[in-house]
Amino acid sequence: MKLFGTPGSPYVRKARLALEEKRIAYEYVHAPAEVRETQVVPLNPLGKIPVLLGDDGRAVYDSAVIVEYLDGLVAEPRLIPQAFNDRIEVKRWEALGDGIADAAVLISHDYRKPEARRESAEWYAKQRQKIERGLAVMSRDLGSREFCFGASFTLADIAAGYALGYLDQALPELNWRKPYPALSQLAARLAARDSFRKTLPAPAV
Repeated sequence: MKLFGTPGSPYVRKARLALEEKRIAYEYVHAPAEVRETQVVPLNPLGKIPVLLGDDGRAVYDSAVIVEYLDGLVAEPRLIPQAFNDRIEVKRWEALGDGIADAAVLISHDYRKPEARRESAEWYAKQRQKIERGLAVMSRDLGSREFCFGASFTLADIAAGYALGYLDQALPELNWRKPYPALSQLAARLAARDSFRKTLPAPAV
């Protein structure tokens, strides 16, 4: 099994976290933008990462589908509950994590443009508001619990963990920990897990 991606992508990290938590052996294939046409497009017509290539030759994408596929491939530990209402709650956490990451990715990518070509201050404010609202709901729903949903580690924790980690990586100036101490404690607990340590992107140089 191969996972195509780049270490800086929060969505690739989500897939890698699921692979590590499920203890599924895989080869991580670095697929930066310059090789996507040859490495990724034949597997995913959208040309986006992550892409999971199974031992049977099946290509699975994107990150949400990959995680669900992996959860069905190996029974334990279960990341997405089977009970309908519980499943929807965990998937809602995933949507929050994805949404926070989406806004952070947009800002991060815009930073790379020449200043004259960057988006307006109003655009930046809207993206940051999405992040703030997402964090506020995560903090409210987490409360004082150890895990984001239920009594054990699930995809909800992966979603929160990779989103918070990407904020640290891409937008350190947001300083989200001070207004959200419960999320800060959650991030610290998650950072101690093997899966999070193994998938932590190297610091930018």
